[in-house]
Amino acid sequence: MNNLKKVILIPYFGTFPNYFQLFLNSCGNNSDFDFKIFTDQLFDKYTYNTNIKFYNMTFDELCNLTCMQLGTNIKIFSPYKLCDYKPTYGKIFAEYIKDYDFWGYCDVDLIFGNISKFIPDIIFKKYEKLQINGHLTFYKNNKKVNN
Repeated sequence: MNNLKKVILIPYFGTFPNYFQLFLNSCGNNSDFDFKIFTDQLFDKYTYNTNIKFYNMTFDELCNLTCMQLGTNIKIFSPYKLCDYKPTYGKIFAEYIKDYDFWGYCDVDLIFGNISKFIPDIIFKKYEKLQINGHLTFYKNNKKVNN
């Protein structure tokens, strides 16, 4: 039984890859995780489960949010460079993750199996950070970790 609330944050700007529906299908099959996708793309042609939510915003809007939340005047010249800011998503997206115990990020070129089978809540409860390579990473949602 999973009782921790977990969310995966995915900023994605530019055309979705041709396998994006497969990615969404695999996310939808992990109902004990929420997925929040921030994008400038239309997503009405895709089918997805209720644990997936899209937020429409421009890349400039996300850059402005990043500067505001981090209290700096950085310039992000390319959506790809958002990867450099992944560990700060807890601060950047604070308003979107406030009701979650853990937040994470992933790449859209993954096809998930049952995440909870491989990372059960008992593991989440033991650590503040899970995974290290960046394609799928989780952080405990607290002030210490997010700052």
